[in-house]
Amino acid sequence: MEFDHIGVPAAAKRDGMRFLESKRLWLSSPAAHPYRVEWLWYEPDSPEVELVRTVPHVAYKVESLEDAMAGERMIAEPFDVFGEVRVGFIEVDGAPVEFVEPY
Repeated sequence: MEFDHIGVPAAAKRDGMRFLESKRLWLSSPAAHPYRVEWLWYEPDSPEVELVRTVPHVAYKVESLEDAMAGERMIAEPFDVFGEVRVGFIEVDGAPVEFVEPY
C-alpha cells in the first residue's frame, strides 16, 4: 500500500475538472497538484454516499482492491474512473479511505 492522494470536497467546480457520469462527480487530477490534492465537486443528484461527498479522504494505491478491502467496512463498491483506475472506499474511524487499483 502506497500513499496516492488526498481528496477534498470543493465548494464549487474548478478549472480542469473532468466529469465522471456514474457518480455525477467533477474531479481534478491529483497528479496535476503539487501536494497530490484531488478536488471533488458532486452534482446534487450524485448517488455517492454522504460520507464520501462531504468528508475529505486519504487514498492509497494498492495491487488488489479486493485484498485491501477484505474485512473492512465498505461504503462504496469498487468502480471505474475514466478507464484509468478502479477505486473503492471503506470507512475507518468515521472517515472515508479510498483504495486505488491501477489498470
